[in-house]
Amino acid sequence: MRGPIDGLGRSLGGMGRTYGLGRIMRPTPEEGPRVPLSRNVLRRIARYFKPYHGRACLVLVCVGVATAIGLVPPLLVRAILDHVIPNGNIPLLTWLVIAMICAPLVSGLIGVAQNYWSIRISQGIMFDLRNQLYGHLQRLSLRFYTTTRAGEILSRVNNDVNAVRGVIMGTFVGVITNLLTLVATACVLFAMDWRLALLGCAIVPTFVLPTRRIGRIRHRLSRATQEKQSELLALMQDVLNIGGFVLMRLFGQADYEATRFKERNRDVLELQVRQAMVGRWLFMFLTVIAAAGPALIYWYGGWRIARGTGGLTIGTMIAFVAYLSNLYRPTARLANIYVEIQGALAVFGRIFEYLDLDPDVKDEPGAVSLQAVHGRIRFENVTFSYKSDHRPALEHVSFEIQPGQLAALVGPSGAGKTTVTYLVPRFYDPQSGRVTVDAKDVRSVTQASLAAHVGMVTQDTFLFHTTVRENLSYARPDATDDELVAAAQAAYIHAFIVSLPDGYDTVVGERGFRLSGGEKQRLSIARAILKDPRILILDEATSSLDSESEAAIQAALGPLMEGRTTLVVAHRLSTILAADIILVLDEGRLVERGTHEELLQQNGLYARLYETQFQGDTTGR
Repeated sequence: MRGPIDGLGRSLGGMGRTYGLGRIMRPTPEEGPRVPLSRNVLRRIARYFKPYHGRACLVLVCVGVATAIGLVPPLLVRAILDHVIPNGNIPLLTWLVIAMICAPLVSGLIGVAQNYWSIRISQGIMFDLRNQLYGHLQRLSLRFYTTTRAGEILSRVNNDVNAVRGVIMGTFVGVITNLLTLVATACVLFAMDWRLALLGCAIVPTFVLPTRRIGRIRHRLSRATQEKQSELLALMQDVLNIGGFVLMRLFGQADYEATRFKERNRDVLELQVRQAMVGRWLFMFLTVIAAAGPALIYWYGGWRIARGTGGLTIGTMIAFVAYLSNLYRPTARLANIYVEIQGALAVFGRIFEYLDLDPDVKDEPGAVSLQAVHGRIRFENVTFSYKSDHRPALEHVSFEIQPGQLAALVGPSGAGKTTVTYLVPRFYDPQSGRVTVDAKDVRSVTQASLAAHVGMVTQDTFLFHTTVRENLSYARPDATDDELVAAAQAAYIHAFIVSLPDGYDTVVGERGFRLSGGEKQRLSIARAILKDPRILILDEATSSLDSESEAAIQAALGPLMEGRTTLVVAHRLSTILAADIILVLDEGRLVERGTHEELLQQNGLYARLYETQFQGDTTGR
């Protein structure tokens, strides 16, 4: 039978564990994060439990029954010592021994059921939260992803949501279990002998307050440890990927990176040692104090039994000592309840922080679906800035592209060319002015319907770590194999694909790293061709191609662009010469527009760019 000191040791050993919540918020000097216990927050958390209230009732029933059964073994020991042995009642002894075996068996079975339903609740809430958070992240604008580290986003979706399981099973269920155990044990103790009960409770304050203090310190150290571990993981994420590895080898920085890793790893080591050792000296002192509880019971109970006063029996005294663990352990755990609740609220607080982010770009009330599209694009006095305190990326830009036209965006680096291509599919909304498609403000139509009519090939080609077939069919999941092949042939990539070991079922590797830059861009173009959009945007789509491949793709894109509006960020003369209209941007302003010959005659910025960048591009490069 476990004693009260064992129970206290397990309680102190677990004080301040925050289920990986250490990095949640900035610490205050002692206690760590203080999350307001507002009714709105609690009500919001409670809504996630609502679909599982039936299972929660089963958990409570299991906790109550298990607590009641846990009170039985000491009473059986008392019956054996006080009634069976003195009277030689062997049949009763047999039944009591059977009961002593059955009690933990039944309690264990109930514990399994309790754990099962607790896990079902926690996993269900995690499932709901992860789906809700992922769906909300999909609705956020591009601005969020350009200002937030990918590792931080993954941490919220994965680590914080996973921590909910610890919150439910460790905090909520733990608080209920400890409260029921404490109350039930106290009632039994006072019912058995109120004087012994008062004596057993006398030492409780001597370890309750220090235990709470230890919990706060461990909570703070756990948070610091998690922060250092996050830094270590971020370093590994930066270096141990394809791009980081190549850069490290290219500049011969392997020793430097190893030193950086060792320094951060040492910080984690030191914090983990401190976290493991915190309170150990105090724990040793409290262990001695905790031993005073049963010692006092034995002294006072033995004195009363020896004097023959008070009707106390040896069985009662032994049972009383056995119950002390059920008194001290939940008391010590509940002393840390403030830290536990703060940790629980902090978990949900971090998740709510993302869920409460209002998307910069969202469907307006009453937004309509964009149906048949002709492809007329119009910018009306558009001003846009990525940050309110920065120079506008576009300033009072106005132009119109007719259906079926090929428009080339030309200008020096940072002129705003890519920004124009971002506003058409509504990755961002302008601060003033408006962008229209077929005279409809893009803010007045649903984002899904707008995306259905816009195809885009970006300068940073992205391919998923999957097969060529799945990368292509991402544009149209219902596309047939013949349509996939036709799109690949139009982009002059089919012959290369069939030469791969598994053809269209070849895995391209992370971000398509197994392919060359030109091959990746031709796959990206094939994907856009497969979508068959009414508006086609090419942001330096042929920048990684050789002259022969580019000429082939230009020929393939020619029929595709007929009857479609095409907007191209152009850096090659071949694209510019084919354009129906050239839009010249400089420092966010539209400074010139016209055909190649018209702009040369103006002898302005385009003429200078032509002389410095394009005039020698006789091959189309």
